[in-house]
Amino acid sequence: MKPRDGITLPASFVVTVSHAGTEVQVAPADNDILTVAEVAELLKCKRSSVYNLTRIRTRARYDNPIPVLGLPMGLRFRRSSVLAWLESLETQGGVA
Repeated sequence: MKPRDGITLPASFVVTVSHAGTEVQVAPADNDILTVAEVAELLKCKRSSVYNLTRIRTRARYDNPIPVLGLPMGLRFRRSSVLAWLESLETQGGVA
């Protein structure tokens, strides 16, 4: 999430584009790559909570850990994977 003209836009921001009276809504793509801060915003939690979910010993504790990409520039998350992980938690009854 980068400030644009002094306004910080959330990762889930939906843009409405109007061309000659027709409106088209552009939602974030499911294959977007998210940072820790963007995942924390999506989950409505602190960044430290996201880091805790990605730690090796925390991941070993749960049957269904959050899917994470360990890249040279830091941890990244695929939006579609995080949303699928959330849905799987709903069907499983949450994290123990």
